[in-house]
Amino acid sequence: MSLTDPTKDSGAGDRPGSRDRHFAQYPLQLRILLSQLPLTISAVLVAVAVMLFEPRVATASPHFAVGFGGILLLTVAAGVVPWQRFPPLAYWAIPLLDFVAIAPFWSAARYVLDGMSILSAFPVFWLAWSGMYPLLGISLGFLGTAAVTWWPYLTDEAPFEDDLFQASLMRPAMVPFLILALGLAASILARSMDRQSMELKASLEKAATQNRRLHAVVDTSDVGILVVDGEGHDVLMNQAQRRLHFIGLPAGSEDGAEADLLVFEADGATPIAAPDRPVFRALQGASFQGRVIALGIDGSQQHLSVSASPMFDESGVFDGTVVIFQNITDLMDAIRTREQFVAEVSHEFRTPLTSIIGYLDLALDEDPDPQLRRYLATSIRNAERLLHLVSSLLDAQAATAEVIVQDVDLALLTRFSLESAEAHAQRSNLTLEPDLPARLKVMADPVKMGQVVDNLLSNAIKYTPDGGTITVSLRRLADDSSEEHGMPARGDSGAWAELMVQDTGIGMTEEERDRLFTNFYRTEHVRRAAIPGTGLGLAISQGYVRAHGGEILVTARKGEGSTFTVLLPVDGPVTA
Repeated sequence: MSLTDPTKDSGAGDRPGSRDRHFAQYPLQLRILLSQLPLTISAVLVAVAVMLFEPRVATASPHFAVGFGGILLLTVAAGVVPWQRFPPLAYWAIPLLDFVAIAPFWSAARYVLDGMSILSAFPVFWLAWSGMYPLLGISLGFLGTAAVTWWPYLTDEAPFEDDLFQASLMRPAMVPFLILALGLAASILARSMDRQSMELKASLEKAATQNRRLHAVVDTSDVGILVVDGEGHDVLMNQAQRRLHFIGLPAGSEDGAEADLLVFEADGATPIAAPDRPVFRALQGASFQGRVIALGIDGSQQHLSVSASPMFDESGVFDGTVVIFQNITDLMDAIRTREQFVAEVSHEFRTPLTSIIGYLDLALDEDPDPQLRRYLATSIRNAERLLHLVSSLLDAQAATAEVIVQDVDLALLTRFSLESAEAHAQRSNLTLEPDLPARLKVMADPVKMGQVVDNLLSNAIKYTPDGGTITVSLRRLADDSSEEHGMPARGDSGAWAELMVQDTGIGMTEEERDRLFTNFYRTEHVRRAAIPGTGLGLAISQGYVRAHGGEILVTARKGEGSTFTVLLPVDGPVTA
């Protein structure tokens, strides 16, 4: 790593004395001192060895003391001089002067210890890995090593008068080249490490930027977000979730785990046991969507829709979970307000309408003149239509459609509905084609099933243009035939009745078909054509059929008509 990298001089962002702090993060002055220490430690070891085994070397020539003292002095300078105040190349003075100190030091001690010329490798490495001007650094290292190596031979300096140790100038020729090779290797390694460091730094900066953006997005979201690791520790909790968390705390508590919160079922009163609470289940690896809970009590209580999605590592081991809390308090309040409004208005309408119809009937009993009778009959008919609409609104508000089953001939009930619809079909120039068995007994609520058949016939007539055909068929399905419609087999206890109303009317798109059984929904074509209706009939009919344990299926194509299929269990709904 470059000793002069300006981004690493301060070591900002790291704790003093942190064990995971790497070399490049230390201040420049400390890095220079640490780079000098290997040579200093080696010189101290050499001095100790010389004093133990050949103390006369230290006294025979002043070169030993000069060299050793020079190394120590340069070490002090490395740690004391404020190098950050000088140009980047200034600290090269230390390794270059090291060569000057090493030359007399090793020339004096080389007869005592082998390999003393290796001491010049320390400043060579320093120059090579400094990261600045690699060619110049390697060249200076080579020249410095050559000077150190040939120093005693050029000066003919020898501590002992022994011809055995007098050698030719060619003896140390290979040392500078070997050190040069080491310097090249160190330079290549340093450049490779710098490049990897730059790539790592760029990756870390990119990751940090993305992390900041993610935290900004998460914190500004009004949806509560909680991320928990595989050991159950919170990794992330945004501001919205913190606010919701404090709403659920009991009075007087400053903080607490989920088990300490006031968590209730959607009714806002039934407490949820700790093992059934959303976060606890999510930590067990559960995945769920739209779990509705109430958090808190009294006026601060909030309703939340909670979803969780577990995370797994590459080995498929549970590695945490993400839990989303969506505040649906306003939505639930709006739904309750709407339901209460419709129920109250419908109830208030029904009583006076019933009274109006009763008095009109009494007026007809007085045998008025024909014109007045016609007026009264029209008023009664329209009042009964309005009463039927109000009753439908009340039925739509009912959470469940309670059915009272009895033995019913579904074929006869369907004929009655066909007879009632015959006049309407003739006025619209439509053809009714019944395909009914003589009898088909089922256990059902005759009033509610009669309303289902009436609704289906009324819709078929209403949405079929003049000249069209409506086919009404009824049959008993074999037990295995019901599976074609996705209905379960009933076994020996009974089978299914299939009522099918097929028209050649305007049909509908797939999107319209998916929303067909929604309260008050009417297709775009029907609204534009101003065809009368409330959009409640099919929703009510589906509720009645499902209360019997059956289902209504629809197939349709735009402009090609629709087919409504009612599947009804012959032996009635299954009782618990």
